[in-house]
Amino acid sequence: MEIKWDSSAKSMFDKVIQSLPQFHRAIAEKLVYQKAEDLASSRQASLVEDQDLIKAFFQEVPPAFYEMMKRLFDHLNIDYSKYIKKSGKSCK
Repeated sequence: MEIKWDSSAKSMFDKVIQSLPQFHRAIAEKLVYQKAEDLASSRQASLVEDQDLIKAFFQEVPPAFYEMMKRLFDHLNIDYSKYIKKSGKSCK
């Protein structure tokens, strides 16, 4: 099944990737993009949505960087709270 991206999720993805430090961008872009599509597929969806993207960032980022990701999402006015627990783990 071909996975497409919701325009909101794609815009969010681009905004977060551009806000990451330069040396993290390439690997984060590759890993998070694939993980978001995998998560959408696991929901049997044909569209990557915000929830997939947010969960993908927190699943692919090493735990040591969870707080940095939370601060970045807060700075970009992205509400991750309904998808991510305080620990940084995905909510079901």
